[in-house]
Amino acid sequence: MKNGMPSERPDPVGLLTQQESQRLPWLVPVRHSRMAESPFAFYRGAATIMASDLSRAPHSGVNVQLCGDAHLLNFGFYGSPERQLLFDINDFDETYPGPFEWDVQRLSASFIIAARSLGLGVKQQGQICRRGVRAYADAMASLAAMPFLAMWVARLDLEQLISEVNSHSLKSHLKDVVKAAKRRNSRQAVDKLCESMTDGAIRFRHEPPLIWRSELLAEEWGGGEQWLNRISEMYGSYLQSIRPEMRRLLSQFQLADAAIKAVGVGSVGTRCSVGVFVGDHPDDVLVLQGKQAEASVLAPYLDTTSPAHQGERVVQGQRLMQSASDAFLGWTTTPEGHHLYWRHFRDWKGSVDMACLDADGLTDYARLCAWSLAKAHARSGDRSKISAVVCDPKSFARKVFEQAIEQADQAERDHGLFLEAIAHGQIESSSVY
Repeated sequence: MKNGMPSERPDPVGLLTQQESQRLPWLVPVRHSRMAESPFAFYRGAATIMASDLSRAPHSGVNVQLCGDAHLLNFGFYGSPERQLLFDINDFDETYPGPFEWDVQRLSASFIIAARSLGLGVKQQGQICRRGVRAYADAMASLAAMPFLAMWVARLDLEQLISEVNSHSLKSHLKDVVKAAKRRNSRQAVDKLCESMTDGAIRFRHEPPLIWRSELLAEEWGGGEQWLNRISEMYGSYLQSIRPEMRRLLSQFQLADAAIKAVGVGSVGTRCSVGVFVGDHPDDVLVLQGKQAEASVLAPYLDTTSPAHQGERVVQGQRLMQSASDAFLGWTTTPEGHHLYWRHFRDWKGSVDMACLDADGLTDYARLCAWSLAKAHARSGDRSKISAVVCDPKSFARKVFEQAIEQADQAERDHGLFLEAIAHGQIESSSVY
């Protein structure tokens, strides 16, 4: 083992195909195509590979609620229940209790891979990564010194966030992202994804394989004539997992249509769906998303406990780590026993496009992500112990950077093996992605 990276490891392509064994078969080739696009795209979908690597590396034993997949693009903007635009971690599919370093290392390796995708040299890669890790360390020290209640509600103020960004490229891009995010709501989703029928009803556009209306889906996959009964059963269970006032809100809406919809990179092939709900007023439209929650990729490697229902695991992890969370978050189970969590779809969601950043912009963005990760870890773990483990931010950043370089190199090698597997017909890709 060198610098914490395992010298012997399982076949990375084998780990991915094992993870896909229970996924929707017509979407698995789409997942492969999306992951093949670049080393960073591959890294986004390969959390299971890095979990395997991290499990054989030393760590402090100081546990937090991990994001489990803390790369740069799993941070972004979303709307709080109070209708404020917040920046935070926004993906929790792999959340699980575990050593805080695992999130820090996955985030740090993403700094390196993102920098390489922008054509930045080794020196700049090092500066971006080390400054990002130091931002985590400095934030944790600051959070450890705060009263608990003040730490618990700490969040990045949007206007202050933009004003304090030094990079012109990031400052300009953030303004565009914020404007676009505030237009991303249920009405915008309906306008983009749905069509009105002659009787005035709203239906999702049927665009297989990426969008497949439930009514037109084969019965073996939960469609056909019984689709509405199935969803109604799941919806009733979901309502029991949310707060009473949200049940009152949802009582004013009726389900109009539902569809399977491929999302993201790593999630493609899981049972992800969208449902459009309508109320009495013409502008009363609401789109909820259901996502299959499989066991966290970290679970096989950690002797810690988490809710047995995987949807509940995701929801509880998200609520614990975010300063404010989606009021529609809840969980349910399909008649076949698949675990799901439900949430508001496209509720002011916005993310940074790495291609719009220069080296300074990526450095500043890395700092924002690092602060958000430190805040999430401080909420869920012992912030004083984490700060003590970090101890010297400069030394900690240097050590993490050395590991991140090796992890980024490994991800690029794995991406090459993945492309070879596609080229040799060992796994199938799709022209639609």
